[in-house]
Amino acid sequence: MKKCIQYFCYTLLALLGPIGLVSYVHAGEVRDRIEDRGYLRCGVIDTAFFNKAPVKDMGTELCRGLALALFPNPNAVKLVTITESNAGRILAEGAVDVLALADSKRLSHQGSHENIATLFHNSLDVAILFKGYRVADLNGKKICSLESVDKTSLAIFGQKYQISFGVVSQASETDLLKLAKSQRCRAVALPRVEQSIFLNKVFSVSSDPLIFSTTSSANNLGMVVSSSDKEWQAIVRLYAQALLESERRDIHSQNVDYVASSTTNPEIQKLLGVKGSFGDVLGLDNNWFYRVLQRHGNYQEIYQRHFNNKGINLERGPNQLTAKGGKLRVNGFIN
Repeated sequence: MKKCIQYFCYTLLALLGPIGLVSYVHAGEVRDRIEDRGYLRCGVIDTAFFNKAPVKDMGTELCRGLALALFPNPNAVKLVTITESNAGRILAEGAVDVLALADSKRLSHQGSHENIATLFHNSLDVAILFKGYRVADLNGKKICSLESVDKTSLAIFGQKYQISFGVVSQASETDLLKLAKSQRCRAVALPRVEQSIFLNKVFSVSSDPLIFSTTSSANNLGMVVSSSDKEWQAIVRLYAQALLESERRDIHSQNVDYVASSTTNPEIQKLLGVKGSFGDVLGLDNNWFYRVLQRHGNYQEIYQRHFNNKGINLERGPNQLTAKGGKLRVNGFIN
């Protein structure tokens, strides 16, 4: 990176968490390319389900926020819609600088990328469709799903509850909906976002299906970047952590101006660029996160826009901060 003195970069990388100082190859090349072209190229996975794409839409907003952290220009970003099958190759070739809300384990070119910051858990949910059924009643019955869904979590679900069942996989969501409405499935297994959309289609008006969330690490969606550029990893991780940190401290788009002008907390002053040079060694200007908060808000605000609106109503569950019982961890990186 042009603005990063190597000694200070090593120091910051060590402070930011388990990024590591080994394999420090091609450091700063991604950021240099971004600076030279004047905008961020950000990949979002095409994840439409019944013509709804809240994960893609949230990924798009995270792209725009990251671009605003790098440049004081909300338009300094090119969004590239890609499929999961070619996302790894496109990232490895440098056609995009980062993937927003991708599952690194499901991408090709496994050795060339890394999920540097998980920002959404879309783990598998099993929804029992028949009223009065309990999990034991699924023994010997059929659970329906899609061919594209990783069934590893479903096998773990069966082992946990000591039940065996058949799995009927359909090629499309339309076929799955027909199967469910014909009552040939006692339960449906889908990632939680798709499950929420699907259940609205099945029951239309109202219902209270029994839902079990699996606990595997599948479908951990995050900011995926090149595994060889440690400085770029540090920037993207810092951005993601700042979104979570601002929620933890209850700083959002509606109060950020007041907080910035009134706080005496030195950590918050650093985060908002009031004092110090937080992020300076990574080439970020002093107001980088202040801009992001003003325009996009903290993690909670971004989540609410895409998963708690008229189109979809999905409780945060594992996408709460760990302090509230979720899986999103804030590393306490401001010191």
